[in-house]
Amino acid sequence: MEKRVKDIVFFGSTYEYNLFRQGISTPVGYSLRKVENSPLDEECDLLVTGHMLPEFDSKVITSSRITGKGPENILVIAHGSYPMEGAPYPEDPHSGSYHFQWISDTAMAKWLVQMVEDQQNAHYSYSELHKRIVLLVEDEISFASYIIPLIMEELETRTLSLLPEEQKNTGDKTYSERPILLVAANYEQAVKYLEKYSDRMVGVISSLGFPKDQKNNLDSGFDLIRKVKSLPFGIPVVILSSQENKRKPVMEIGGAFLHKHSPDLLKSLRKEMLDYFGFGDFIFRMPADSRSEVARARNLVELRNCLEWIPIESFTFHAEKRHFSNWLGVHGYLKEAEIIRPISPSEGEKARKELISLLEKL
Repeated sequence: MEKRVKDIVFFGSTYEYNLFRQGISTPVGYSLRKVENSPLDEECDLLVTGHMLPEFDSKVITSSRITGKGPENILVIAHGSYPMEGAPYPEDPHSGSYHFQWISDTAMAKWLVQMVEDQQNAHYSYSELHKRIVLLVEDEISFASYIIPLIMEELETRTLSLLPEEQKNTGDKTYSERPILLVAANYEQAVKYLEKYSDRMVGVISSLGFPKDQKNNLDSGFDLIRKVKSLPFGIPVVILSSQENKRKPVMEIGGAFLHKHSPDLLKSLRKEMLDYFGFGDFIFRMPADSRSEVARARNLVELRNCLEWIPIESFTFHAEKRHFSNWLGVHGYLKEAEIIRPISPSEGEKARKELISLLEKL
């Protein structure tokens, strides 16, 4: 069963508490209370600490959770200097602790709570709800604090874009339809997610340097790209890095490269998500050139029309990669996305007609 965060306990200054309370004021159903002492003893879905003290570092938090008591998840959002220990995502599966740095937009509180929900519901969202998945690999706390709220907001916005007007709201309906964001802080965590969920994964966003084999490695991203490209699903990989000299090698093995500190980073990342993750128009391409464009469909009607005439090679390419199913899935049509998943591209024109017939019923 899907677990939502409802009972939130906050430990920190009044200023930090007000920042967090303002940030989660929009979502319905959160119960927020502030405590002054012994936060690790609180029974709650989520403990948020507004500052990082030695007695609340990741090692202490992990030790407290082994007892099986206290909060289910711990979210540290430090104001000022970010935590010296810990990572955006729990490196130790027993810790359940996430570490971030406050940025100017208080809305990050809402997106980080939803990100925690995504992590704890990953398997249920995949196996029961059939949600689509975006994987972020990032171990740098300050950058994760900047990029995660932007990605989460983009996931929600794009999910709404094709849904009928009566379904366009920002409550539970939107949460239940949007893709989930899974966050990994090292190579091993990323591979674990890929091995479990890659057949419903629509894209990977990753730093180039992050820990691998328990050591910092400036080139781990290359191994990650190779791992993703070895899978049969054609998952796009976007590398975010300040190592400009690695742009060409990244692109040569099939990744996209965006400079981490570019003033146009968000604009460029959004374009990648729209054009290659399936969050925008459905772009028909040819197998020999995955960045070519044969046709473009903005909605379900245009998708059906394009399917009538596009080259069979283009149809087969997208069907083999499950792009049709994923495109419907990221736009909130989860049931319909599952209906068309079994269509076999090896049947050629018969499979094309079957897909057109199914789409006519939507």
